[in-house]
Amino acid sequence: MKQDKPRSISFTEDVSEELNLAFTNLASEIMKDGALSSKDKSLIALACEVAVKCEHCIKAHKEKALDAGATMDEIKEAAAVAAQVRLGSGLTFASFVLD
Repeated sequence: MKQDKPRSISFTEDVSEELNLAFTNLASEIMKDGALSSKDKSLIALACEVAVKCEHCIKAHKEKALDAGATMDEIKEAAAVAAQVRLGSGLTFASFVLD
């Protein structure tokens, strides 16, 4: 079954319209231009999704980053930073076997 919208939105809509509206408003408020541009925030969100390994979210945030004006080079660099952070975190946790 192909979904037209993110599962998170489908879920909040199913729980209640009020929850969906609250979630949507929170996301809009966080992602709007502020000290960071919406493009920068989109790249950060994309990198976070790479780090937490959410394939659906990576695709959604890639599209949002492109819509916000990010280039594919910026998107690839953001993803590479996330991959490096994930690798470093893995090595840190692996080091606990030395205790």
